[in-house]
Amino acid sequence: MIDFQNNRIQFHQSNSPWIRSFSLESIKCLIVCRGPVRKEAMEIFDLIGIREYGILLSEKDSVVYPMALAPELRGFRFPHNIHRVPDYMGSGNAEKLERIQQIISIAKDNKYTHIFAGYGFMAEDSEFISAIEKSGIVFMGPASYVADQAGSKDAAKKIARKLEVSVTPGVDNISSLALLAKAPDGKALEKLAKDKGIDFTFDSSVSLETNAENLLDLGYAKIVELVSIADLQVEAEKECKKIWEKFSKNRIRFKYIGGGGGKGQRVVSKIEEVKAAVQEILSESKVTAPGTNKNFLIELNIENTRHNEIQLIGNGEWCLALGGRDCSVQMHEQKLLEISLTQELLEKEIAVSASTNPKKAEVLKGDLKVLRDMEEQSERFGAAVKLNSVSTFESIVDGTNHFFMEVNTRIQVEHRVTEMVYSLKFKNPENANDFFIVDSLIEAMALLSLHGKRLQKPERILRYPSGAEVRINATNKAIQPHAGGVIMGWSKPLPEEIRDDQGISIRNPDMGLFVHYKVAGAYDSNIALLITHGETREDNLKRLSNILRRTELRGHDLQTNLLVHYGLINWILGKDAMFKPSTAFMISYLAGVGSLERLMKDVDLEIAWKKTISEAPAEAKKVLSRKLTLITRPIEAIAKDAHLVAGFIGFHLNHSWKIAGSKIEWLRNPIFILADLYHYLNMEADVTQPPSEQIWDHDNEILQKAISFYQELSKKTGIAADSIELVSSLNAGKALKGVDASILPQVIQSHNGFQIGLELIKLLPSAGLNSGFYNLGVDEKLEAILPEEFKKSDTRDAFIKFLAPPPKASSDEIVAPMGGMFYSKEAPDLPPMVQVGDHFKAGQPLFIVEVMKMFNKISAPFSGTVKEILLNDSDGKIISKGQTIFKIVPDEVIHIETDQEIADRKKKITLSLI
Repeated sequence: MIDFQNNRIQFHQSNSPWIRSFSLESIKCLIVCRGPVRKEAMEIFDLIGIREYGILLSEKDSVVYPMALAPELRGFRFPHNIHRVPDYMGSGNAEKLERIQQIISIAKDNKYTHIFAGYGFMAEDSEFISAIEKSGIVFMGPASYVADQAGSKDAAKKIARKLEVSVTPGVDNISSLALLAKAPDGKALEKLAKDKGIDFTFDSSVSLETNAENLLDLGYAKIVELVSIADLQVEAEKECKKIWEKFSKNRIRFKYIGGGGGKGQRVVSKIEEVKAAVQEILSESKVTAPGTNKNFLIELNIENTRHNEIQLIGNGEWCLALGGRDCSVQMHEQKLLEISLTQELLEKEIAVSASTNPKKAEVLKGDLKVLRDMEEQSERFGAAVKLNSVSTFESIVDGTNHFFMEVNTRIQVEHRVTEMVYSLKFKNPENANDFFIVDSLIEAMALLSLHGKRLQKPERILRYPSGAEVRINATNKAIQPHAGGVIMGWSKPLPEEIRDDQGISIRNPDMGLFVHYKVAGAYDSNIALLITHGETREDNLKRLSNILRRTELRGHDLQTNLLVHYGLINWILGKDAMFKPSTAFMISYLAGVGSLERLMKDVDLEIAWKKTISEAPAEAKKVLSRKLTLITRPIEAIAKDAHLVAGFIGFHLNHSWKIAGSKIEWLRNPIFILADLYHYLNMEADVTQPPSEQIWDHDNEILQKAISFYQELSKKTGIAADSIELVSSLNAGKALKGVDASILPQVIQSHNGFQIGLELIKLLPSAGLNSGFYNLGVDEKLEAILPEEFKKSDTRDAFIKFLAPPPKASSDEIVAPMGGMFYSKEAPDLPPMVQVGDHFKAGQPLFIVEVMKMFNKISAPFSGTVKEILLNDSDGKIISKGQTIFKIVPDEVIHIETDQEIADRKKKITLSLI
């Protein structure tokens, strides 16, 4: 077995010549990607004995590191191997070609043998890969022929159909159809080619569509425009009408053929949205220039879908599936939570559920069949395209049906999830006892790039039944991008935590202090990936929850989705760890959390406590005064973030309390629920934390005395300390077995003292009930129950706004809800979305803000008329959140609440909850 110890670059001297023959010492690799995978690649290269490596740094990186070096460079072993480029792939095709040659020149001048491109667009750009291959340098990833076949969404769909792989209904040749609408036969195609100066001869041995595609390819090669955006818009409308004739209730998805990470995709629900959607996906993919390949897919949008994917690995002769990942928890087409899907896990869960929950077992059996089918089809696809590295076969799943979506011909962001569950065992074909184990997919890529054809098909070995990852992104509570913040402190990773954070957590090597890090908007919003494993899905999610609970991530103007994940994972744990969310789940869940925020922002604990005091017996008021901070501090802390509330009340529903009509009834001793609340908030007693971050000493003394009291009673009575049975018996003054009658009055008196005031905790589940949040659930099929008010866009979006309210603005202006790059129009050749004098309606798009590679259409919060545009001729200008964009004349004057109206509202809301 290959063994590297102490992270030294020294190949283990195995007794086996066969194992030693797979040395990677000859590799000198140029890393041309950024983000968490760049640092991970450096760590893996150190471990597996790669001789030397270097990295590219873009000038945009200087935006990220104004106060420090790139975090990956702290302790970087090869300081002369840092190479500067203006950006990684340029802003258009001409700049891209220039950058490709620059990267190849850097590699050749510095004698790099390999180039590694991680999981960015460069990693699956066949033009880039082909240029590297022609230069004599080895590309560490799938070959250009793989990217040509599988990396292009339209080409991949055609291959899948030939292989009889299940695919989504739709059109993958819209450019060809648009061309044939202009030139419907061979003569017309030849005339068009001649007019454009293209040498083309119609081939009668192939179909008309194939001829059209051949002509388009010649046009792309010469950068000659054959099909315009307007042509594509007209043809897209025709095809959408055809699809809606068969599937009238479904929406339609447009996907640019080279997109990824949610970019270059739009979903339309009516014909009036088609033209704008076509323009947007092409603008976002930066292919609006004449002569560029503008082909995109038009697919039936299967509404209640899950997004599952299969990890593939191959050497060009064999292909192996490494189980699946469920990536359905996503927003804006970007994944947030990724969980492994393996046959071993499903078989284990089926066995456990067979006797306790037969319906669940049947559902999981259906999932197991789907997974096996997807793995089999993915291996056939990988073998057909002669996959020679790692790739991902992506599918959408609807019940027990699955449809091939696309192949990502690169390593995925979430590849570590697969690494948690499977290792690869490579055996000597002449001696089964001679083998080595590979745990890292990046290591596997390195091996395949150097020794590919010599590697026999490996055996996959189970490491852990479950793996999961959350993406920590620079987003606000509504999961909207938030750039510009500075990370000023980050707790160290826990033993069970893998944190891929680009090196941000690496301390100053001289002082051991955290180095500040600026979250810029030049790239996507991802800051870090947090990964862990488990013996079951539930165990896995509990570990992930604990990692998030104990993670301290602090900074200036810093907003992340860490608490979004923490709340969501606890909500799932309260329902069923095997929950199967659809890709539409997260936006409805956010609406539910927004409904909580609407109430919780108006909770006034001073009013609530005064009400509690006023209703208490005279003799209890003194006891209550001692418990003021014990009870109110954690409620005040959790009420600051509705995501925290959602996780806590979601987990404890039907575990610690139940809903009986309009009332909340305890299912557990509330003193233990209070202890759980302190634990959930990570506010337990801790000598290493400041008082503001933990339970105060005098409060902890009361809490621990209460817990000890009930634990002692439990020993005497045999009734569980946290059970509601013990509480109910003491409330009723009943005699307790094991408790002497002579001391029962004192026991009841102590019990009453410990319990008084705890009814205030019901404020939290009451918010869940009154907000409608408790209408979110999970059914017998393990699928989400989504109330209509959280699904319909008008009510749903209104709830989500409570999580990220727009900046305060006067009634005569429109301000930017976020910082980023301003655009007044959807494409350079189009007019501004609104002009002076235009009347606009509430919800109408007014301008665009590009932040972290995502185009965000900003809609009017109310109706009015544009009086003045303050950013004329400012497309591409950086704007800040709250900056005034338009002066307007509103249709109706906005009412601004007075202080008294706000106070009255808070009093009404608070009293209604208690």
